[in-house]
Formats: sequence, C-alpha cells, structure tokens
Amino acid sequence: MDFSSTQRALESLQKRNPPLSPCVQSLAQSLLGTTRISDPAFLASTKEFLDIGTSDDKNEYLQEAATTTTTPTTRWEPLAVGFHLAAAFLQYSTAFFQQRAKDSSVVAADKCGDDAVGKNIQRNVKHIPTVYMDGPRVPLTVDSINDHGGKGDDGIQHGRVDSSTQEVANVGNDQQMDSFEEEIDRNDIVPFCEYIMIMCEKHLEHNEPRVRSLVAKVIGHHSNLGTALEGDDAIGPALIQQSIHLYNTVLDSLYEHLEAGRDTENKSKSSEGALDDTTGWRALETNLYGIGSFIQASGHRYFAFSGGRNGDVNGSDLDGVRADDKLLQSVEYCCVKHVNRHVRAAGISVLEQMVHACTSSLHELECFSMREIKDTSGHYMDMLLVPDSKLRQTIVEVLKTALGDNWSQVRMAGSVLCRVFFVAMLEYAERFPDQMMETRETWLMSLYPVLLPRMCLNRFYLAQGVKLYSHETWRTLFEKYKDYAGSGLENVAINAGAVCRYYTKMADADNHVVREAACQAIAELATKIGRSEQYTHYLAPYVISLLQALLMCFHDESWPVRDEACLACGTFCLAYPQECEPELPTLFSRWTEQLTDQIWSVREDAAVALGDAIEAYGSSMFDKVMEILKSDLSSAKKQPAMSREEYKRRQNDIAIHTDSQLYSCGSLAPKLRKGGAGRIGCSSCAVDREKAPWEATDGCIYLLRELCTRLCNPNDTGIILPDDVLLPVMTELVDTCRVKHFPQSDDLRTTLWKQLPFIAKALGKQRFKRYYLQMFLDMLIGNLDEKSSASQLSVHAAGQCAEELANLVGISIFRGRLEDDWQRDLFDEVIEKRRGMARTIPSEGFSPFGPAEAMLAMNPQGGDSPRPHMPMKLPTVPTNSSGFGMAESF
Repeated sequence: MDFSSTQRALESLQKRNPPLSPCVQSLAQSLLGTTRISDPAFLASTKEFLDIGTSDDKNEYLQEAATTTTTPTTRWEPLAVGFHLAAAFLQYSTAFFQQRAKDSSVVAADKCGDDAVGKNIQRNVKHIPTVYMDGPRVPLTVDSINDHGGKGDDGIQHGRVDSSTQEVANVGNDQQMDSFEEEIDRNDIVPFCEYIMIMCEKHLEHNEPRVRSLVAKVIGHHSNLGTALEGDDAIGPALIQQSIHLYNTVLDSLYEHLEAGRDTENKSKSSEGALDDTTGWRALETNLYGIGSFIQASGHRYFAFSGGRNGDVNGSDLDGVRADDKLLQSVEYCCVKHVNRHVRAAGISVLEQMVHACTSSLHELECFSMREIKDTSGHYMDMLLVPDSKLRQTIVEVLKTALGDNWSQVRMAGSVLCRVFFVAMLEYAERFPDQMMETRETWLMSLYPVLLPRMCLNRFYLAQGVKLYSHETWRTLFEKYKDYAGSGLENVAINAGAVCRYYTKMADADNHVVREAACQAIAELATKIGRSEQYTHYLAPYVISLLQALLMCFHDESWPVRDEACLACGTFCLAYPQECEPELPTLFSRWTEQLTDQIWSVREDAAVALGDAIEAYGSSMFDKVMEILKSDLSSAKKQPAMSREEYKRRQNDIAIHTDSQLYSCGSLAPKLRKGGAGRIGCSSCAVDREKAPWEATDGCIYLLRELCTRLCNPNDTGIILPDDVLLPVMTELVDTCRVKHFPQSDDLRTTLWKQLPFIAKALGKQRFKRYYLQMFLDMLIGNLDEKSSASQLSVHAAGQCAEELANLVGISIFRGRLEDDWQRDLFDEVIEKRRGMARTIPSEGFSPFGPAEAMLAMNPQGGDSPRPHMPMKLPTVPTNSSGFGMAESF
C-alpha cells in the first residue's frame, strides 16, 4: 500500500493481491473521479471504508471466505484507507477554517481571487507542524528547511510534509487545490469527528502497524481541527471536548500498557509466538504518537490542561501551568529503559512536542509588546529554563541516554530533540538578552558538561544521518547563536574534563561503531585543542588517560577501531610529544605491526602515524622507520607462488564457506572482543587469515610516500631525505613490484601507481625527472597494455599515474623518454581516453549525497578533476579559531 497521497492510496486498493472485494474496488474507483472533500459523498465513502474494515458483516471478503475452506481473515486495507481519507478531510478542514479566520471578510477573499485563496491554504497546510512518525528521518539542513516549508532557519521543525495535502481538495487524477467556492458543511463536522473518535478508540490496538500509525495521525489532525475552531461557539467546544476525550483515552491506554508489560497473556494479537525486542508492545507506540499529536495541536494551552487532567484546555491560570508529572515519568521510562527502539523514538517525539508547545506562545504573540510576551510566554519557557523544572530534568535524562543509544533511529530522534531544546532556549534569549545573559550559567552553561560530550561524539558517528545532522546542530548553536551559546572550541576546552571522561568511557563501549567514533573524537581533541596555544592547558591533565584509551583500542579486534586509534595516537604524539614518550615503544610496535595488516587502509594510516611520529621525535624515530622500510620493502618476493586459476578456485571453494558462522552489520550480530571482553560488532575478527608477505611491501609504499612528502623539502624536523638514501630504496621498490608470480601482484602495483604521483610532486619536477622517472617507465607502460593479464584496477591506476607524471614533467618530455614506438602510441591513446573521461565527470563530485567536506578533500583547489585518495595531513589550528566541527576538522 502506498499512502504517500490520497490518489495513490485509492489506486493501491485496486492493485492488491489477492484482490479486495468488488465493493471496495468500486468505492475506490468512484472516489478517483471528481469527488471533492467538501462533497458529503466523500464523508460517506470514508465511513463506508471504515465500516468495511471494522464490521465482519460488511466485509465481503470474509463472506466469500466463509463458503470455502480458507480461514477467514479480515482485510486491513479498507480500514487503513478509511483512516487516510479521514486524515485528509480533517487536515483540509483545518487549513480551510484557519484561512477563513484570517480573512477579514468574504469580500476581501473574493478580491484576491480563488487561486490566491487556494495557494494560501496550501501554504498554511504545509506549515502545520506535525509529529514525525514516518520511519527514519532525512535530516534537513538550514537552507532545505526553508525550502520545504519548515518553521524557519532555527531548525526546530524537522517533520516531513505529508504529500497528500497537495491534492486533498480533489481526489481525482492530477487535480490540485485551486478552488474553494463550496463551503464545508459545518453541520457534518461534529458528527463525523465523533464517529472518527469512536473508530480511533476501537482500532487503537489494531494488529496491523500501518493502521495504528494512521490512527495516531487522525488523532493529531482531529486535535488540530479543534484548535482551529476553538473560537467558533457553535462547534468549537464540542470538538475540543472530543479531543480531550481522545487524549484521556490514549493516556489511560498508555498507562495500562506500561503496567501490563509484555506478559504472554497480555501480548497483542500480532505477537503470538516467539517474542523479540520489536514485537508484543500492542498500542504503546501508537499511544505515544497520539499524545504527541495532541500536544502539537494544543500548543502552550496543553500545559494548562495537563496541570490538572480534569481542567479545561483553554484555562488561563498561568500559575498552574505545568507538565503532567505522571506522563513525564512514563515517557522517561519509555525513552530510557524500554527495550523496543520504536517505543523509545516515539517517546522522544512526545518530549519534542512539549518543547514546541513551550515555544508556541512566542510565535502566537508576535503582535504584542515585549513585556506582554514575556509575562505570558515566560511561564511556559520556565519549564525549559529553570533547573528544577520536571520537564527540563526529564529532557536532560532522556538526552543522556538517547544521544548514546545503540540504534541510529533513536540516536537520530535524540539529536533532533537536542537541537529543538537548545534552539528554543537560545531563541528566547535573543528576545530578552539582558536578563538571559545574566542567568546564562544557570539555564545554559550547566547543560554543557552533560550534553556537550555526546553532541561532540555524534559528529563522528558512523550513521551519516546522525553525523551530518549533528554537525548542522553544532554550527547552528555555536555560529548562529554564538553571542549566547559561546564558541564551540572554547566550551569544549572549558568542559575538557567531562568531554575526556565521556570519550574514555565510549572507547570501551560495547558497540564497535561507538569505539571508532570515540577514537576520531579523541584525535580531534589533540588536533583542535592540543595544538592551540590558547586552550592546550585545558587538555593537558587528561592526555595520559586519553592515550591509555587509545592504546586499549589499538588492540581492538575490529579493524576500523584499530585504524582510527592508530591515526589518533600519531596525532597525540604531534600535540603532546613529551606526555606520549613513555608509551613510544608500545606505539612503535603497534604501528609497525599495522603497517603489514591485511586491510589496506590500516596499512596506509599506520604509515601516516609513523610520519607523525617522525615529525614529533625527529632523527631517532627516523632511523627506526628507515630500518623497517629497508627490511620489509622486498617482502613481496617471498610471497608463495600461486596461479590466478588456483586463487579463483580457492575463493570459490564451497567446502571452505560451508557451515561457517554468518555475520551481519546489525546490533544483534556476533560480538567482537576487545582485550577478552565481549563487544558488539558486524564481523568476527577472531576468524582471521594470516598476513601475506606482499602486504608488508604494500605498507612500505605508503610509508615511502609519507617520508617523501614530509622530508624531501625543508621542514621543522631538520631531516632532509637525500638521494643517496632514497635512490637505493626506490630501486629496490621497482625491482620488487615487477614480481608476477601471485595474483595479488596487481594490487601491489595499483598501490604503487596511486602513490607515485605524490612522491614525484614531493621530490620536485627536476629531481624526479633526473633520477627516478626512467626507472618506472617500462613497468608503467607495460601495465597500461590492456591486452596483458593485468587487472582493470591496476590498468586504470597506471593510466592515471602516467597522466599525472606527464603533467608534472611535461607531456613532450615524458613521451620522449619512451623508447619504443608502440609505447608512445599506447601513451597517446591512454591520454586521449583520459581526457574524454575528464569531460564526463560532473564538477560537483561523484555523489550528491556526500558531505561538502568530502568533495573538498578530493579536490581542495575546487577544480573539475578529483584528486586521488590520500589522507590529508591534519592542519595546525590557529589560536583564534572558534570552530569545532567538520568544516574546521580533519
């Protein structure tokens, strides 16, 4: 079923297999004609769908199944479409009456024309904030929020607009909201809403999740309509009382579900049999979304009602404004302790709507004086600003857990709540700067030791949605609201103790993804704070504990964790050489061990870390590294011989891959151990292959690149790599890379061709052309010949290398160094082909989904051609830098 629009939902009914009853299909076809929402036939058809999905007597599918041996099964599709149509009617009616309330008279509306009225209503519908309940969130940047009709560049509104609102005026094909000449019959609204209320109560615990989700949406739209018509003495009070009744029903259901738990005698109809952490919770998630929808519709009036559940939602006693303590306690339990991730995310959405409700008074009182705004909205904002507030305490406790949740869905919901919470307070501070700046230590700075470490770490989390959204949150807080929130770098430095303790704890977390992010975050501390003269003293007391955490991760069985720990240790040696020196023997042993690792990126980053160590410790470290380079460079010659056919046969051997443990990337995968302790991961590194000799040579190529790029020109270490030292090493490298007695030799040459341009540029045009170019040409041109048995990866890498070397020394000079005519012809053919490839590469980069910083790393000059892969050297941070995010990080 497709519920992305009303038309598609009706069309889906006609495509279901097995087919639905002729009655349902006929009803759907009639609505796909010219029926308008304002037409009473639309409400009649909506009720018919709901009745068919509810009453067995009207379900023709059940009547047909009763005459056969097939077990009767109620079809949920008509019921779901009925609720979808009801939501469309309520949503349309809300926008219609809101627009009519804004118009001073019908004459004024006629002057602007029906088209203008229709467009205004469309915009009004889009701007209604909704509870997000449509699965994984797609994070919106500040600009895209404005483009998609969000509340503004404050980033508070993160819900996805329901596309069905764009075609709810006419259900027929390709008809949009363009005319509202027909009024909605007000006499139909109250009876229809009462009918909907009964249906929502009846199907609140339906065994189909999609029906339950639609019930929650209908509850929200019902509440929105009641709020829009609260000034209508004829029907407003009745609708509000219906909404209150629905809210109380849903709230009572929530308490009953939490009290019942998930015992076998109380489990839902859809969870018969084995129970895991995702089934058996009945309507708990639906209840939470329904409560959130009611809060969203009521706005700040909700708190006057929730202070005493028997009161009036329109109460004006501001001294009694408060959140329902029992509800907050229940929501906190759902968010923090409940085992089901969907329930945790739904609970977080309730708190998000409470924050929106606190700030709604600010938006509704725009035309009032600042004193009137403060006197009215201050009572609601105090629930967010006062440390003793139960709502504020609940939000902080939930964020402490949600921002570190093992499920990315919950972590994303927590990230949204975190931004909404901070932006709400900072927006209020902008309105009343004098008073808020005086009390900033109380309402803002006290949150930093608790939430800042978690916000920092999520900027390195593996899930791209969480990572990019967290970066956008960081920029929003510490750039847009810098006058009140302060500088990101300064706040991290001041709270270095809390940040370092949290990072150290996360470096020992169960989830290997979190450990990997912790290593990256620790490296950022060394880069941004450790190299800053202004803030380095804040981090100095914690260097030893951070280094010990990295050393622990250095022995992790998850190679991405080892990889990041390797790089981070090199960064710490650069920032704090004296503090790291006692651990240098251990570090050097681990670096050289990872230089021969089975994973190519681990080998490369080990070379980068050794390069950092040379810069930190000078000639003593350089001599040790050169010994390793000379001893391991020729290791590929020791690789056992193997034909390509034998290699493929071993890879496809069924016996080797039969009855083996299966692993996944989910959180329920087999555990990775770190130092003997159980850890959650996506593979078992205990099942490992032995290191191959050629991998040591491959690691030495990366190491040689680091030596050349750092030491071939004047540098801070005072070490210059002379030709009498480098020339024998390069000669040995060429001799070793000629080997072809094993299939992976192509991978070895691929690495050489990718790194040789960087080596050449570091040596300089004259030096490379004079001493080193000629020794690589024969092997390079031979690899370009596609008729050879070389892999396509090595052929492509050789072509790219030839192009870059030719551009460095000059194409005519490079071509003149080729001895045979066939070599020159082959070179000309490759260059022409690569020029054609360059014209087809889009200037914006390979993927529109990658962050802008990744595109910058590929091509820092901003040209059209991307540069080859190479880990960029971490820049030294200026002392006046105020950033602490991706754009200013590595």
